[in-house]
Amino acid sequence: MGGSRNRQPDIRPGLGWFELPALSPGGALTAAGGDAVVLEAASPDGRVAFLVRSTGEGEPSYSLELVLRGDDGARPLMCLIRYARPDGRMRELLVPVVQGTVGPTASYVQLPEFSVGAAWTASVSLPVGPESDWDTDTVTTSIEAALNEATREAWRRVREHVGDDLRDVIDGALR
Repeated sequence: MGGSRNRQPDIRPGLGWFELPALSPGGALTAAGGDAVVLEAASPDGRVAFLVRSTGEGEPSYSLELVLRGDDGARPLMCLIRYARPDGRMRELLVPVVQGTVGPTASYVQLPEFSVGAAWTASVSLPVGPESDWDTDTVTTSIEAALNEATREAWRRVREHVGDDLRDVIDGALR
């Protein structure tokens, strides 16, 4: 497995990145032990829905369901989520979406260290291909964040379209 690549995406406005609304303290409230959508947002073009869920009692944990609307292709798409952790450092997660056999094109991931008021941005969803080049640590962390088999299956489909180095990283993380 190769080492970490330190490619940083360009997140200037107008280059495929957009801000998402911060989770407000009142919006983070859920019933005890419940699982509820506490924030819903969409990409500027309306093609991607971002549903933040809160689970757990006491200190909540957050997850993200990313739903692509109107996907007409068979190729996997990738969206990069970037948010500020409580310590101020940034966390990045790659979220793949692939048209399934039933239901909408969606993925479901944990948002480790996501918190109320966190600033976050997302990239537009781009097709995955041999030119796709992501930081290997981010790929591993992103696969570990998958919360369901549909998201892990999306990663398996992603691996079919990337170069050998990333394919090896994906295979290792899926084990």
